[in-house]
Amino acid sequence: MTMGSYRVFAQSVTITLMPGWNWISVPLMDTLDFETALGSFTPVAGDMIKSQWSNASYKNGQWRGPISQFYPGYGYMYKSNRPMPVMLTFNVQQPAPQVVVTTSEPVDITTNSATCGGNVASSNGDFISVTHKGICWSTTLNPTFNDNYIEIESGLGSFTISMNELTIGTTYYIRAFAVTENGTVYGDQKAFTTKDGIPVLTTAEITNVGRHGAICGGNITDDGGLSVTARGVCWSTNPNPTITDSHTDDGTGIGDFISCINGLTANTTYNVRAYATNSAGTVYGSEISITTDSLVPVGAINGLFTINANGDQVYFSQGNLQYIGSASTPYWKFADNQWDYFGGDTGQASTAENIDRDLFSWGTSGYNHGAICYQPWQNCFGNTNYYAYSNPSLNLYCQADWGYNVISNGGNLPGQWRTLTSEEWGYVISRNERVAKAIVNGIKGVILLPDNWDVETYQLNYNSGNYASNAISSAVWIDVLEPVGAVFLPSAGRLYSYWGNGSDLTYSPGGFDNYGWYWSSSVGTNTSAYVLYILHTGMQIKDEGRSFAYSVRLVQEY
Repeated sequence: MTMGSYRVFAQSVTITLMPGWNWISVPLMDTLDFETALGSFTPVAGDMIKSQWSNASYKNGQWRGPISQFYPGYGYMYKSNRPMPVMLTFNVQQPAPQVVVTTSEPVDITTNSATCGGNVASSNGDFISVTHKGICWSTTLNPTFNDNYIEIESGLGSFTISMNELTIGTTYYIRAFAVTENGTVYGDQKAFTTKDGIPVLTTAEITNVGRHGAICGGNITDDGGLSVTARGVCWSTNPNPTITDSHTDDGTGIGDFISCINGLTANTTYNVRAYATNSAGTVYGSEISITTDSLVPVGAINGLFTINANGDQVYFSQGNLQYIGSASTPYWKFADNQWDYFGGDTGQASTAENIDRDLFSWGTSGYNHGAICYQPWQNCFGNTNYYAYSNPSLNLYCQADWGYNVISNGGNLPGQWRTLTSEEWGYVISRNERVAKAIVNGIKGVILLPDNWDVETYQLNYNSGNYASNAISSAVWIDVLEPVGAVFLPSAGRLYSYWGNGSDLTYSPGGFDNYGWYWSSSVGTNTSAYVLYILHTGMQIKDEGRSFAYSVRLVQEY
């Protein structure tokens, strides 16, 4: 409700109208139309107003005739068609201008501040003196000058004021005001509540549930007035998981985020919910339950490999990762056979987008995760162009890992696979009785044997550094070794650029003895990352420049 204050004027005179004609002897100060001069008085049919030169009559709810206004300095007569006397309050001048004050909606509300204001105007456009204007507020209704207030410069017009040192999570009432020579006029009342510091978030739908992972995330729509410093999802086999359980860390701030859940156990039910942390604490979204798959992953070799002292196990993919850029819609796939690799045959020693390739610079998953070079064809452009999420110290994970991709013959869902860490590669090759150099179907490489390998299955030479010490035909591999879970890593060579800018991209088969390199997800220095290095004398884990293009073999958790 807008409240007003008027200057004091002798504005009206009350007279008695008798039945019949009456002389109106009140001196007029302004020219007034009949409706303004008569104010709240309601004429009846047959009433008349007569001037010195003409007249008007009241018919059908309105005045009709040549005249419609009273003019100062002239006399008028009023004929009342009522049978009894009636009182008439006759206005002799225009209403005085009124101060109209409105209060704006509070905005920019935080835990301890808000912005508000208002507008001060004249009701009829005439000048009116306003000495002060501002806002007042309180935790009780209808705040006044006796409460908190801020006043600013004089005059009509709109204004904005910031209120500070408010109390967190508190409801305030606020009104704009204007001070005139006749008093203070308050605007309409608004109310707002300072933020309580508690973020508002939801848990996103969980998708791509596999044996050991899933894709989730959340949406933080309000930070509660305090910046969100950590966000992600947490999960547990128990209800109401918290950040003391397994959880992701997916950045800061409000908005949508995606979380890659890994390390789950097959055929197990988990409870998942999003979280957001700020200086007021940690809050959680709604809880969602999922059950992981129990089958051997699509695209995996049916053999389990222990990758650390904790006994965690993985399946290896059925072949090296390939990017089919020649397709009308490029896609990712695993090689059809474990010994398959493109080498230099597809022209992958170039930066053309429409080339089939299976050698990649580090972190070139195809997702824009923050690296300067992230597409699978952006190879050998200098080591500092390959920082996961623009951070030289971060390992590959989630979208920066090739395994986040939809792999056509690997389950056709994102986020199901990943790259081994350098420590995991090191653990796998340290088990000498399960590692052997070999030539399979004419291709040099390394055989990795699963945890349940039975030496009676096939006689292998484990101790020789010579590939030819284990020469295995494609038929023996397909019929005997692969069915029991054996993995073969072909020594597929590499791509490099002498100038480090991709302009002289060269394929190297790895020297005289077909060396091989397989990326890990682990960073080395600011310019390097760790690889599994296959050479004629054995294997080792070493750090190499991130711009080299090497082979990728993915795994999926058991």
